[in-house]
Amino acid sequence: MAREITKLVFKTMLVTLLSIVGVAVVFFLIISFTAPAAMARLTRDLGMYSQSAWFSSLQYADGRGDIENIELAMTCSSLAGDEAGVAEYGAAFIADSRFAEYCTAREEEEAGKYRESYTQFVYGRVSIAYYRIGEKEDGLELALSVNRTSFDEYNAVTDLVNEVIVKGDKPFGEEILVSLTELGAADSVATEDVPHLQSVIDNLTRFMA
Repeated sequence: MAREITKLVFKTMLVTLLSIVGVAVVFFLIISFTAPAAMARLTRDLGMYSQSAWFSSLQYADGRGDIENIELAMTCSSLAGDEAGVAEYGAAFIADSRFAEYCTAREEEEAGKYRESYTQFVYGRVSIAYYRIGEKEDGLELALSVNRTSFDEYNAVTDLVNEVIVKGDKPFGEEILVSLTELGAADSVATEDVPHLQSVIDNLTRFMA
């Protein structure tokens, strides 16, 4: 009799526990899809950056999120070491029609925080992400796309070049060198920026030696 009572108690406890877990899961799913921004903040504060990136992307994708949401998805992916996420969310961030205006505002608010403009920082970070996931040519094309008529001392291309040199990737360094040499020959870069371009070419040439 005592054994039967014990079994009944354990069975009741198990059913109760499963019910609680089930309710918690349902509650979590409801919050996840009805308030992804709140979940993004919570998971970010807990250091769960991959999850925060996903929730931020949900908030952005459903049309209720501002451009900051996709920027946060990119940033949290970077913190999580998820280069594919940086590439995916960064590309969406750049493609947003509000990107240029947003970057200008960030640059005014955070003058001096980045050695290059915030625009170039984002392009550089996404280019490096493409490089790290093996889509090297896409990364180079992205970096070059905002540096064909101007070429600041620090820009997306220099960020990518530094990454390639650190990795000791001479074959791809050669590809970049060819592209930059062609850019210089095209005479499309502003005169005052030519020395910056030549400096990168010289740096790559020394690396290739």
